Amino acid sequence: MTQQVKDPMQQARLKSARRTALAVTVVAVAIFLLSILQMLKFS
Repeated sequence: MTQQVKDPMQQARLKSARRTALAVTVVAVAIFLLSILQMLKFS
């Protein structure tokens, strides 16, 4: 994906996709950490 995108709509779509992927990653990591903390707390 080193190719430069000239279309502004496609650039906006890629930016939105990156932001969505980042948000999903943050939520997944938070759930993972909370589950580990809960496991340690009740063991």
